[in-house]
Amino acid sequence: MKYFRFSRLSRRWRWWLGICAVLGPVFWLHSSLLFVYVMTRRPHVRFAEPAPDVAWATFEEHQLTTSDGHTLGAWFCRRPANGPCVILLHGNRGCRHDVLPAAEFFAKEGCAVLLVSLRAHGDSTGESNDFGYSARRDVIAAVEFLEKKRPGRPIVIKGISMGAAAAIFASAELGERVSGYILESPYRDLHQAVRNRTSMFLPPILDRVAYIGLALAGRVILPDADRIAPIEYVQGIPPSVPALFLSGTKDKRARSWEAQALCDRIADHAHLALFEGAGHGNLFLADPHRYAEVVTPLLHKVGSGRLE
Repeated sequence: MKYFRFSRLSRRWRWWLGICAVLGPVFWLHSSLLFVYVMTRRPHVRFAEPAPDVAWATFEEHQLTTSDGHTLGAWFCRRPANGPCVILLHGNRGCRHDVLPAAEFFAKEGCAVLLVSLRAHGDSTGESNDFGYSARRDVIAAVEFLEKKRPGRPIVIKGISMGAAAAIFASAELGERVSGYILESPYRDLHQAVRNRTSMFLPPILDRVAYIGLALAGRVILPDADRIAPIEYVQGIPPSVPALFLSGTKDKRARSWEAQALCDRIADHAHLALFEGAGHGNLFLADPHRYAEVVTPLLHKVGSGRLE
């Protein structure tokens, strides 16, 4: 009797193991595909972004049109006629309201500021989000807007995370039309960005299993997944154009060594500034004094170099 029961239990376990062996990989792959699909869609429904009522500036509301037909919501503050222009680009799942604190800093430094909600974010059109790769066209549209509104003025692009990546992806086409870059919390490439997040939220071994599933799913959902690599595009920033990289030492989403790797590719005209103890993005809020210390010299250099 005992042998019979053991035999039945053994067969039952073999049956369940067989089911798991078949269904486990199916569930793993389908859940990976679902997760990647969700993460590459618009994070929120499109919502209105009226110009903010602030004491330090008056904002104009504008809509920019990209070369591939998207409409982008934007706020523009003109400021003095002789100052440089700064384009402010938010991070993933954000909108232009997120960069409003930094806009105040730049406006008080005498810069005109243009805040843009990138495609598939805020009140801008678009449903697909490829983490800054297609948004390179949004950056170009922002530069074209400023060239019309403030002809002859130097332009600086300041982007956070995905916004920094979009600026890098656009750099080769923009060339010397841009006078400087401030690239905050940039990621090295999409694969590393995914790897960082699986290691943040999952225990060892399971994080690697999840990463492999997401990497495979990414190739299906995002045909350009292998091209979404700022490290391969950063040399598009011309040698004559200064680039300032900013990174928090406790950033787990885009680690400081990634910013260093990007900086090293253009070391002759780039500099990395670290923010001790800071995390991912919004480094102005993390340490306003340090931010002003490292950003102001670049603004002065740009502002004195290409004025009519």
